[in-house]
Amino acid sequence: MDPITDLTITMSHPDKSATDKLKLACTVACQSISGANRTSIWRLVDNKQKIECLMCFDQLSNSFSSGQILTKEDFPEYFEAILENEHIVASDARNHPSTECFNADYFIPNDIYSLLDYILHQDFSPTGIFCCESVGTFSHWEEQDSTKLRKMANIISMFFTPDL
Repeated sequence: MDPITDLTITMSHPDKSATDKLKLACTVACQSISGANRTSIWRLVDNKQKIECLMCFDQLSNSFSSGQILTKEDFPEYFEAILENEHIVASDARNHPSTECFNADYFIPNDIYSLLDYILHQDFSPTGIFCCESVGTFSHWEEQDSTKLRKMANIISMFFTPDL
């Protein structure tokens, strides 16, 4: 079974914990998106003024983390772009107009060079963000990478609630 089909089945399984679902989504994204070696799922909070990391998978260290918060006040260009366009494709994230705001506080400390993000929805309203990042090197995201991430974001959106 391919990883995206497995993700769909797991996300719909009522006996799987939210943590297990989030971990699987992040690991499947790393397996499926060329160049993604750090993936995360974020929840929009405080009337879309902040995003909170529900799960982050770092493939290089094979570790999970959560809890980081990023604010619109600190990163307005990113918040405006992701909420308006519903996705960001930034192969050179440190020089992309919507993501270069992350350089000092997020990209450089985490050695991130490329970013590929899609909005998660509930009832056609943005509720979160599915994020792929390339650590240590640039990834030149192809259309197929965007298509796969969009497909996974749509699957996650069917089962994603802001209180997950």
